[in-house]
Amino acid sequence: MPDLHNLTLSESRRLAQVIGILGRHGLSGLSASLGIGASRGEPVSPRPDQLVTALREIGPVAVKFGQVLAMRSDMLPSEWTSALATLQDRVPAVAFAQVRHSIEAALGAPVSEYFERFDETPLAAGSIAQVHAAVRKDGVPVIVKIRRPGIEEIVDADLRLLRRVARLAQRVNPSVARQRPDELLRFFAESLDREMDLSAEGSASEEIGTFLADFGVETAQFDWDATGRSINMQERVDALPATDLDRLRAAGIDLSQVARTYAQAVLRMIVINGRFHADPHPGNLLVKTDGTLVFIDFGAVGTLLPHRRDELVELSLAIAAEDTASLADVLLGWAGDPAVDREALVRALAGLIDRFKASVLAQIDLGEIFAEVFRLLREFQLSLPPDLALMLRTLLTAEGFVRRIDPRFDIGAELAPIARQLLRERAGFGELRDKARRTVTLLGRAALNAPELILALEKIVRSGRLPINLDRRDLELLARGGRQQSLAGHHVISAALIIAAALLLEGQPTLAGGCALLSGSLIVVNWFRRE
Repeated sequence: MPDLHNLTLSESRRLAQVIGILGRHGLSGLSASLGIGASRGEPVSPRPDQLVTALREIGPVAVKFGQVLAMRSDMLPSEWTSALATLQDRVPAVAFAQVRHSIEAALGAPVSEYFERFDETPLAAGSIAQVHAAVRKDGVPVIVKIRRPGIEEIVDADLRLLRRVARLAQRVNPSVARQRPDELLRFFAESLDREMDLSAEGSASEEIGTFLADFGVETAQFDWDATGRSINMQERVDALPATDLDRLRAAGIDLSQVARTYAQAVLRMIVINGRFHADPHPGNLLVKTDGTLVFIDFGAVGTLLPHRRDELVELSLAIAAEDTASLADVLLGWAGDPAVDREALVRALAGLIDRFKASVLAQIDLGEIFAEVFRLLREFQLSLPPDLALMLRTLLTAEGFVRRIDPRFDIGAELAPIARQLLRERAGFGELRDKARRTVTLLGRAALNAPELILALEKIVRSGRLPINLDRRDLELLARGGRQQSLAGHHVISAALIIAAALLLEGQPTLAGGCALLSGSLIVVNWFRRE
């Protein structure tokens, strides 16, 4: 086990403990496939419930990692993701004496000096932190979230061990390597670090809350004098839980309006803002008696960077145009361009589009579409980037909630105008200006290299020989169909026009200039298409 030979004594003991837990729950075959243990007897296919039980026993990092895997329907079939989704981050609370010490250390003052009242029994207790209700000395009701004592050391140690196991597993198991565990673990570690920093929740709540305020949606306010890495304090919102639909109806709240506002908030957070609440389940949503929505608990936050949004636009346009070749390119790019039967993938995508293209928008079920897409990705072993997997899971969570409120609600119709807005922004003045600036830079570089280009063309004319270098990747590009083949063809035409311009330079300067101009136009057009 090359990655595990230099473990510290404590790491070796922890690894032995993990292997023992897996074996005790009938998962020795799984540990053997990861390269960290030996299979006992005949290989037996593991069951999802065995893994869930084992992860609970291993501890908080395993539970958190299981929750991440529950979002990966592109990697695991539904029976596994459904089982992993039952992993609730609920554990017995830490004794109040320990919590008191942690709070006083974080605040630098006794609890009795800072609070008028502090409830010793927590509202909720998770593997990272627990939450208490309190009233400040100024009479303001607050929620205090305090990190569990010693949790940082436990998380750091288990995360280091998990990284080592992942590196070993991808070396001994090709199917694991294809899922790019390094990328998944990097995303997991970043998410876990944000969750460990309790001040990050306050920052995300305020930042995203500023965006949501334009739609009449609120987030909790934080007390920054009492918020840091190990503690945060936020206002206690006077509102009804969105999980209690009967109380909402009894209060005279329009549930269809709640569904519409909620859907718009989630969709616009993702598509327009690019930073979004990544766990918008009903437990993290409150509704005031006037119908105002309040998002709470921003411990899990997703980010959709501009280039990802551009890729989603390309994906949408490819689907709308039934351009399965371009659609395959996007999916393969997301998966890291693995070696697959590309023609079979294109045929499968064509079948998927044919299945849904005749549907009326209101009849489309996002859950059904995603299930088919995920099945196809698993069939071709194409994993999504973790940020996109998180975004899709957030969309499915949102759709599940609005359909629970109003089974007739059409989240697809809510998404359509937002998608059009994104398309307008992508093709708007600012985007075109940025592309124009990059084009000027490109032409400037070409101008700087013009003397060398002219000398090279003159050498071709005088010698009558055209040196050609073929790169294997270029040949592969020419062999590919669809959009790539078209672009490659345009590059060949551009090159031919440059050569023609050089040959005509002496006898037909006007025609030579026309060839050069046309070639330059093709280059710029191809560059815009590639962008």
